[in-house]
Amino acid sequence: MSNEQNKPSSRSGIGMLILLVGLTVYAFLAAGIGNLMDDWPLMVQMTYYLIAGIIWIFPVKKLLQWMGGQKEE
Repeated sequence: MSNEQNKPSSRSGIGMLILLVGLTVYAFLAAGIGNLMDDWPLMVQMTYYLIAGIIWIFPVKKLLQWMGGQKEE
């Protein structure tokens, strides 16, 4: 086993940066939209936060799969 195979790929660093920035932006955006819904019925707000709290998982799943992909040789 060579040393080259043990080194993390550049995908890990790039993916972590995208993850950190992307989730931060998403959280602030979701909270900002939530603040606009202050006067809306509670059930509508709960539905929004439920959907906003789950939907971020799908792009993150794709990103993590990309990060864990095989290195090109």
